[in-house]
Amino acid sequence: MNKSSEILSVSDQIAIDILRSILRGKIKLGQKLPTEATLAKEYGVSRPTIRNALITLENENILKSKQGCQGGWYVTDNNPASVAKHLGSYLSLLIDSNQITSKNLWEVRNLIEVKACGLAAVRRTSEDLQAIAAAIPVDYANLSDYEYHSQDIEFHRRIAEATHNPLIVLIVNITTMVQELYAMTSPAPEKRRQELNKNLFEIYEAIFKQDVRQAEEAMAKHLQCFKQMSGNVSFG
Repeated sequence: MNKSSEILSVSDQIAIDILRSILRGKIKLGQKLPTEATLAKEYGVSRPTIRNALITLENENILKSKQGCQGGWYVTDNNPASVAKHLGSYLSLLIDSNQITSKNLWEVRNLIEVKACGLAAVRRTSEDLQAIAAAIPVDYANLSDYEYHSQDIEFHRRIAEATHNPLIVLIVNITTMVQELYAMTSPAPEKRRQELNKNLFEIYEAIFKQDVRQAEEAMAKHLQCFKQMSGNVSFG
């Protein structure tokens, strides 16, 4: 799935540039983009190339096409889900073009999620505990690799929500979104799943007891274990 910058298509490069402009605020959420003809002239490419770039962003729910007198290409509206989607897609495109590496992203997850786990231990409610417990893949032996990774992602997101900090929730949603795109191809052998699940129960127990240090140590151990399982390439 990863594509080097040398083979990244022109339309993909344009899609990255447009998305970068959105994220930097040069193009506002909800704003109408210039016409395809204008963009083609600006980038010095054909209209079909521009259209392919716009369709790529439409497929990521970053842009939407409207018909009629007000028709054209618009940036999707501003809401937490769409912001996370924008940023997650941006990260994916940057990874595809080799501008950031899996190691870069893993370092961010390690910095954010370890401390977030400690904060969740302090702030968690009974409802948070129920949600975290429900996300543990107890039936891991009967899950496909895809299902197992999906359940692990859900676990991380529930912990983020237990911090009751919307910015942490947003960041974890973004980083795990990239994990969804890449780590789903990583095999999850049963022996490794046993080890990972042991980590998850240790994390839950620490959060339940509101033991900040234990929660942070357990999360750090879990992320390191997942990193090793994915061969230091995927985003677990």
